[in-house]
Amino acid sequence: MRLCVSFSFAFPAFGLILVLGEVLNGQTAKPQSSAEPTFKTQARAVIVDVVVTDRDGRPVQGLPGDSFRVEEDGHPQKISSFEEHAATAHSAPTNLPSLPPNVFINIPREKLPDSVTVLLFDSLNTPLQDQTFVRAGMFKYLKNPRLDRRMAIFALGAQLRFVQGFSDDPSLLAVALSNVTAGAGLETSPLRQTYGEKAANQQATAQLTLNGAPPVCAASPHGVNAACALKQFQAEQTASRTDVRVALTLEGFQELAHYLGGIPGRKNVVWFSTSFPLGVFANRDLQLSDPDAVQRDYGENVRRTAALLADADVAIYPLSAAGTTADPFYDPEHHAIGAGPGSDPDVRTEIRVDSVQRNAEHATMEEIAADTGGQAFYDTNGLSDALNRIADLGSYFYTMSYAPTNSAADGKFRKIRVTLTGGKYKLAYRRGYFALDEKAIRRHGSKSGDDPLQHLMGPGMPESTEIPLALRVQAEAIPAGAAPAGDNEKLDGLKCQCTRYVVSYVIAANKLHLEPSPDGSRHGRIEVAIVVYDQEGQTLNWSLRQLDLDMDAAHYPAVEENGVHFSLEIDAPKEGFYLRSGVYDWGSNLAGTLEVPINRIVRGPPATASK
Repeated sequence: MRLCVSFSFAFPAFGLILVLGEVLNGQTAKPQSSAEPTFKTQARAVIVDVVVTDRDGRPVQGLPGDSFRVEEDGHPQKISSFEEHAATAHSAPTNLPSLPPNVFINIPREKLPDSVTVLLFDSLNTPLQDQTFVRAGMFKYLKNPRLDRRMAIFALGAQLRFVQGFSDDPSLLAVALSNVTAGAGLETSPLRQTYGEKAANQQATAQLTLNGAPPVCAASPHGVNAACALKQFQAEQTASRTDVRVALTLEGFQELAHYLGGIPGRKNVVWFSTSFPLGVFANRDLQLSDPDAVQRDYGENVRRTAALLADADVAIYPLSAAGTTADPFYDPEHHAIGAGPGSDPDVRTEIRVDSVQRNAEHATMEEIAADTGGQAFYDTNGLSDALNRIADLGSYFYTMSYAPTNSAADGKFRKIRVTLTGGKYKLAYRRGYFALDEKAIRRHGSKSGDDPLQHLMGPGMPESTEIPLALRVQAEAIPAGAAPAGDNEKLDGLKCQCTRYVVSYVIAANKLHLEPSPDGSRHGRIEVAIVVYDQEGQTLNWSLRQLDLDMDAAHYPAVEENGVHFSLEIDAPKEGFYLRSGVYDWGSNLAGTLEVPINRIVRGPPATASK
């Protein structure tokens, strides 16, 4: 359903809207007509964070701005701004006013320091034994009494899960991590092939091979023998599971980028993972009859994810969850029951394939780190030491920006090269960006069948703060004869003794893309969603609306000052536990979400706020 919200009328003058407008305007800068727009992935201005370390790996401080040189695709660029950042132990509280009852905002209550750290526990791409190793290392690190870094914890499984928000209290982070139900508990990935499964597959094909099948698989006029057909089927099954695993991983990083994009400063994401292939290419060592059938290229999705991470100023620090390990071939779990090292018919091929796989995993980690300005850590059992080093590397850095001489938004990859005069230092920074055409992205997104809010509306998901928003939620009895509120056709609000929730929105206008017209009017389009969940995360009711925003020239200044505001209604059964709302702007591709526990909603009309 599409609704039209017109602003050719006077704004309501009740005090709540004024308070919400004060909150939002106090936290978001008003647009300046003379300021040059800044987009990290656009061709208007490019922002680059640079970590400089000495030969011992320690951060280097106090370097002047004129000692840095920046090139894009080999062409020198003029640095327009330069700033040095250093670690700060504590954050400063914001000047948010006290909120009236039933009013909720997605704006952080504290201003975060120049850089923060996110611990991402990845069970999707990590076997159980490595997950146990990572959890032990994380607990050891959080016991450090000198820990003064602002950190948050997320978990990646079938979806991205929010575990603990940013805090510099190690005990709070440890308690959240120890909550195996809502936190980063051990979880078997159904999409990652275990050593036991691999050994069973090898044993099955080996038995057919010993019965007379040729050792080399290739298509022929006589068809493919049984052993080769089985091996081909197994490889295609593994490739299909990898497709899903890669899609879920990239999707999780996209959601994380949406969440972190609303937090200022550099975000250092420590990614605890055993493996993640950016691309799966045909491995001739596997001797498949059709090796091209298992070849994959995830370039387009990786490209979109990299653009989101760059725009959110996120640096990825992959940290191998495997620690220091021996060749997997000599791991007993690697072999079927009754088999051991040297008992397989093609030992040399297996060792070679395992070695190639490990090297590819390390290369992937290095590539992800280099692309985002982070650093990869593997073959180490000292997770606590690695975390301390990452915290230091991500806390001392230099930020510079430049307006590229090539302003064409052609979607091509632009290589960035930063050099430093004087001293033999190592520099870490993102290696480039895609000069994406923002209008083309919006046109493509508007035609896509995917709901842009779908992956941001799950229960317990981190709040996206790219669009600051405030909600006033009022609980009311459903009037007799009233039509149901919500899109769940099976839910009868009167028969289920539901409560009707009236949700009033205020959105910061300067985060929306409002297209100007020659007559001075402004137009935009947003998507608004409300979902009611029970305590187990099951969906009870939902409402999805497309809103056209139309405002004339006379009232647009008031919209800039007070924000965009409107109301929607939804019915919730008595087992309703969470009310989650989201807003997506089709023009800017930004989102804002907010989850409200229903038990925090005061029944009856909320008290009027005083200024």
